[in-house]
Amino acid sequence: MTAEQLKMTGIMKRMRVIFVMVASLFFLSVCWSWMINRMMPSDSRPGKISYPVQTATDQEFEKIASVLTANESVEFKHVQIFRENGIREYRGPETCLTCHEEITVIDHVTGEEKSVDLMKNLMTSAHYTFATKGHPNVWGFNGELADNFPMGKINRPCPKPGSFAMTAWAEIVVTESGETFSEGCGQCHIGGQYQAPLGEMMPGYRTLKKEKETIDCLICHSAGYDMNLKQVITDEDGRKRWDQDRTMNAAMSVTRPTSQTCLRCHQHNFGGDIYVDEADPSFMQSLVNAGSERPRVKHPGSKRGTPISPTWDVHAAAGIDCIDCHTTEGHYIAKGTHTTTMMANDLPDVEVKCEDCHSAEPHSVNDEVADFLNEHVEMIACQTCHIPSLHPDNATMRDFANTVFEEHPGIYIYDDIEKKTQPGDGIVYKWWNGDATFLGNPIGDNPNGEDLYSFYQPEHIWPEFADFDYAGWYEKVMRPIAKKKPSKLYAMKKFNGRQHIDLQNMGPFGGMFVPYNLPEYYVSGDADRAASKEMEKSMMKMMYGTMFDVYMMNKFMRFMDDGSGNYIKGWNPGVYEEVKNITEGKVEPRWIPADASLEISHSIRLEGALSCNDCHSKNGVLDWKALGYSDDDAESLSEPPF
Repeated sequence: MTAEQLKMTGIMKRMRVIFVMVASLFFLSVCWSWMINRMMPSDSRPGKISYPVQTATDQEFEKIASVLTANESVEFKHVQIFRENGIREYRGPETCLTCHEEITVIDHVTGEEKSVDLMKNLMTSAHYTFATKGHPNVWGFNGELADNFPMGKINRPCPKPGSFAMTAWAEIVVTESGETFSEGCGQCHIGGQYQAPLGEMMPGYRTLKKEKETIDCLICHSAGYDMNLKQVITDEDGRKRWDQDRTMNAAMSVTRPTSQTCLRCHQHNFGGDIYVDEADPSFMQSLVNAGSERPRVKHPGSKRGTPISPTWDVHAAAGIDCIDCHTTEGHYIAKGTHTTTMMANDLPDVEVKCEDCHSAEPHSVNDEVADFLNEHVEMIACQTCHIPSLHPDNATMRDFANTVFEEHPGIYIYDDIEKKTQPGDGIVYKWWNGDATFLGNPIGDNPNGEDLYSFYQPEHIWPEFADFDYAGWYEKVMRPIAKKKPSKLYAMKKFNGRQHIDLQNMGPFGGMFVPYNLPEYYVSGDADRAASKEMEKSMMKMMYGTMFDVYMMNKFMRFMDDGSGNYIKGWNPGVYEEVKNITEGKVEPRWIPADASLEISHSIRLEGALSCNDCHSKNGVLDWKALGYSDDDAESLSEPPF
């Protein structure tokens, strides 16, 4: 073979290698999402879902239109748009995208308008993915920033009612009396699939067409959405999912999202599932319209105890909508720079603060008192005084392992052994710089610089760590983080839950929760059996497998170590059978070592706000020594100022 032939042979080999590489990359780009879903258990893969389509005659259309347009307080622009374009049926996102393939948004960095692809914007938002990758204010107990990986409701436990989204998505509960209820995390998700959007946690995942087709646009954008249709249904193949309102009435009543539409899901967290404000029940639509055939389970004991409604919140009474304060960039919605438990945040660098509307010196009624109060603004957050109490139906201590029977609706439920509402008990006061630990402890320090304050106080130390030096760890790991940014004094909501813990995946600050099978939990009231049954689910088997071990769980567990590597070296997946069997000494109900302090920013009140003497008196609501003041300073601060 001549030199020229050898040269050409080498070139051809290189070209074949390049071709194979390009073809492989093309195959992966096209088939990567399919491959990811094939790795998932069959019951957790997205499926092709067909929704019934309601076609309205012209007469039916005009009847709906006349009812909607009779409400002069709201302008339903889509009535005329549908009329002019002959739209007489709604087919989900397909109909919306006819006009809204692209949307104009305000760039949160530049403040300038820009055009974005609607579906790309939506499918990468926290409201769809249930997680975000950026968490610049969340710290592991090991001193590492818990950033740059997917984290949110999709892979963190929910304290109402003690479950994981990836296992408790859509459940049907049949009581002994024969009543049927809908339950599961999917009720608060804009997707309509059989499972949480698990693929979105994986790098390079492209949302499938069949996933996009099930998006529930109207639950956020329709004033006329019927929450009675939001209930679990079982398809012909036996798979369960949450149904949607895709009627023409809902489609024609599209508006800018209001507080009422947001609260169809979020009131569950704020005011809970029991309280309905008689002054305006529209703020509690999910409670009033709980489901026509298989109503959703109403959970007693709200997580935060801060209803958003006219009776409880001055901003709701004033007609201010959620997105008037929470900056949006299309479907990206800012939660603010200060969060303790809401890990998924589309715009984590965008502040949501009172000063956006109120001045830096908001008090003006009495000159002397106003000056005194305005001096506090620099060190004390507004909500510290203006959230003077929590709603009675809130939980501060919840025992999942001990169930109690609720005669109506005839199910067993967790035992809320403590429902405190007042300043100093249910409401606790913490120095906070906006950052948080991996388990919801607000990070901060007293600005006096005396190093007497500690935000981490373990009230329920586990026996395995009775000798752990929490004070030494705090000074070494957490004090420097607490000093990174200035802190203010915040009112926060106390919460702790006693839930089954995998004791072979734990550290000094907590361990892996074992979720409960909700139908078993509600019907039998046996928390051990419910935990065991949920562990049998395919996604729990996968969580204790290689894929989760490598991709996510090792990182999760390292954040629970103290930074030495002596307590948690990573995820221990080899204990699945012992956890599933609730083996004695391997799984046990435990309180989290330190109570969580949940951020509260709603139920803001002018009337009843804390006054000077509520804090500055011998029996005031503030524990000055616990807040990091010396004995002399504490005594001085306990004297009434006037």
